[in-house]
Amino acid sequence: AQAILAQASFAAPSAMACRRKLPVIILTGYLGAGKTTLLNYILREQTDKRLAVIENEIGEVSIDDALVEQKTEDLAEELVVLDNGCVCCTIRGDLLKTLQDMVKKVAGGLKIDGILVELTGAADPVPVVQTFMLDPEVRQSMYIDNVITLVDAKHAIEKLDEGKGDPEKGTACAQIAFSSTVLLNKVDLVDKARADEVEARIKQLNRVVEIIRCEQARVPMQRLFNVGAFDLNRVLEEQYMDEEEFNSFYQPKMDKSISNVGVKFTGGLNMSDFQEFIGKLIGDEEGAKDFFRIKGVLHIQGSPNKFVLQCVHMLRNQNFSQPWEKGVTPENRIIFIGRGMQARRQELTDGVKSCIAKPLRFAVGDAVKARTGEGEDDYEDGTVIKQWDEFNAYRIRLKQGNEVWAPVDIDTFVKSGEPGKKEGKMRKR
Repeated sequence: AQAILAQASFAAPSAMACRRKLPVIILTGYLGAGKTTLLNYILREQTDKRLAVIENEIGEVSIDDALVEQKTEDLAEELVVLDNGCVCCTIRGDLLKTLQDMVKKVAGGLKIDGILVELTGAADPVPVVQTFMLDPEVRQSMYIDNVITLVDAKHAIEKLDEGKGDPEKGTACAQIAFSSTVLLNKVDLVDKARADEVEARIKQLNRVVEIIRCEQARVPMQRLFNVGAFDLNRVLEEQYMDEEEFNSFYQPKMDKSISNVGVKFTGGLNMSDFQEFIGKLIGDEEGAKDFFRIKGVLHIQGSPNKFVLQCVHMLRNQNFSQPWEKGVTPENRIIFIGRGMQARRQELTDGVKSCIAKPLRFAVGDAVKARTGEGEDDYEDGTVIKQWDEFNAYRIRLKQGNEVWAPVDIDTFVKSGEPGKKEGKMRKR
């Protein structure tokens, strides 16, 4: 199961796929921040789209009565049909089942253009996002477009202070750290200095989040839709923040529980070592729970293209993108967002830098011994025919004509034709 989780893809789909999938916007924020106000504002203003609203809480639906045209209720959910064609259901049980039912309703003829999910103030958004990513049926029908967190400018500092040093009380911090858009609401109730202070605290938790100041949760609709929160292209754009902004990742953070660590360095990475490093961080539930997001644009040795990475807990999405600019030294930039990141700064920095590919020991044409079987003595004579072939340190042609790869230049995989060195194991082509 873990291998499947690690390979699950959650990137926003291509333009063609978007026409088939429903975009999902998740609304989070602590009680009183303005989620319900925003929800009703969207439903009134977004008149050209038919939206399905899922409220992840037990209780009365928070849609304004003036919008309600029809209401039905059963043990599973309360379904409300609005006069603009939108629908709203309040979950009584499992979110996944509600989403699966929504998929069936759409397949059965329900006409909607997107889904809004409003979470309770105490809800951690991560399990909700994972629900959309892990279930094959849901993943084929929907994609996360935006994770919006509402923040009350007047009470934000007090709320965020509750989570300092105490992960159990850090829900408000976690919501911000995981979001792609933060609406700094009720700025009319505070002066500019206070709003600036709140914005600085938000940036301490999530340096790359977009912050929109607003009153009564009123913002232009185009700022909320078509965001592509988990699109790898968005990660590329975020990496081009100015130097001052990126370097601020290195500044001490006030929040001891949730924070950022950014690492910036040059040098091509060995793909095998880098994947192993990321796997050690998020390869199991216990370790992955502390990592809300990992984002990076990286230089992989042997590739002319940028390698873009985005992780959410155990979920990993990665791919090669556009080529590095001519005349510019490729630079690795990776950001870790989550619990206790500051305390792990040295570990994370040293760990990712240890993946820099070392100078290769063998040149093209050198005679080597390549391990080709499970036994300690199962290796054969061969010749290096290429360095950094498909991100592997060596491509080797054996004497009988077969070709194998050595992913890393260590004795575990390849050794000199000279006697007396450790033996290695090769991967057959």
